[in-house]
Amino acid sequence: MATTGEATIDEYGNVVADVVGGVDQSISPTEQLSVVVVNQSPHRVDLYYDDGDYGDYMGSLEQNESTTINSFLGHNFFVTRHGVKEKLFADAGTDHEKALVLNVGQRNQVFTIPPNAAPSSNKCQDRFAICKSQAQSGACERSPGWMIVHCCESCDPYLNASELIDPKKRCSKEHLKTPDNVWKAGDLNKLFSSWATDETLKERYGLEVVSSPEPEKYGATWEKASAGDPWVVVFNNFLTDEEVADLIKGGEIEGYERSTDQGAVNELGEMEKVISQTRTSANAWCMSKCERLAGVKSATGKIEDVTGIPRVNYESFQLLQYDKNQFYRSHHDSSSTDDTPPGHRILTFFLYLSDVEEGGETYFNKLGLAIKPKKGRALVWPSVLDENPEFWDSRMYHEAKDVIKGKKLAANHWIHLNDYHTPNHWGCTGAFS
Repeated sequence: MATTGEATIDEYGNVVADVVGGVDQSISPTEQLSVVVVNQSPHRVDLYYDDGDYGDYMGSLEQNESTTINSFLGHNFFVTRHGVKEKLFADAGTDHEKALVLNVGQRNQVFTIPPNAAPSSNKCQDRFAICKSQAQSGACERSPGWMIVHCCESCDPYLNASELIDPKKRCSKEHLKTPDNVWKAGDLNKLFSSWATDETLKERYGLEVVSSPEPEKYGATWEKASAGDPWVVVFNNFLTDEEVADLIKGGEIEGYERSTDQGAVNELGEMEKVISQTRTSANAWCMSKCERLAGVKSATGKIEDVTGIPRVNYESFQLLQYDKNQFYRSHHDSSSTDDTPPGHRILTFFLYLSDVEEGGETYFNKLGLAIKPKKGRALVWPSVLDENPEFWDSRMYHEAKDVIKGKKLAANHWIHLNDYHTPNHWGCTGAFS
């Protein structure tokens, strides 16, 4: 413990405010103070301003990195592991563990995130001061997954959160009561072949079979199509101008951010968000305000109609924006195995919301097949095998080619083998927006 002027500072740089004169009262509330934060912990960390709510993200620090914050007297900041709001503690796992909170109380303060910083061993705790009032307002029942993980202590009387904080219990089929899988062996081919022979779909939406396991039988238009190829289908006139406009408006409402990839999953089931090195686009997720737009509801309804798969199996629309020179390198929409409650992403229903003057194609790397963006067009492909919908089709790697001229706007629904909404509601998909 050290004393500087009138402020008493602990070994981490915190002002000790529970002693007389703990804050330098000579500092004006309007004086801007410079605070240095040093990360000596083994973690990449995120720094948040404590706004009395859920925190305002300030930035990230790598191990042994430092940054300077301009702040004011009495402002507080807290520290989490990167990509999740799991707070870090000094002396974690001991009787002396202490949440790392920066209290600004003097000039030229240095705040050190110590080498022993780690998440608390007590998994059921409140991460925010607002948790108690949120629980009392019914938030535990409205958003159980998010609240159990972030406000476990306050939600315990309402949801038995101290038990359900364990994702093995919270995300079990017994707890979620999810239905049987929407596809069994043979159903993939059954759906696509029904499309390929449906004259109404061809007339209404401009259905075109690009690739097929039986290209001659179904009139595949790709010149390199050969027997045994996977299904790739386009609906050339799927969206109306009004639907396109509302999907674009939805992205503006939600706000675009630099696209992220999925990172490691912690003990509570939270998946770390990491800035993608292979994806330079911006994206937004179509949530409540966006999903209420008439054109958005209409677009999803069309997809339900043609697939026969209910909305509960869909992730929310991902809204995408690619400017000049932006891209998404080769990737797969599913994985070889998936033991999460929603199961594999079995279908990608990809909607082009703009024409692109040059570039921006969706390119299937292993097939050598490119689809050009066209406003209103839907591109559909499966990510799993017809004979085993619980296993991926490794041929379906694809990429978004660089936009050379113009701007590419798009949206997609990922459709899962099982109910996605219920597991997502209970915090069992890794997403905690």
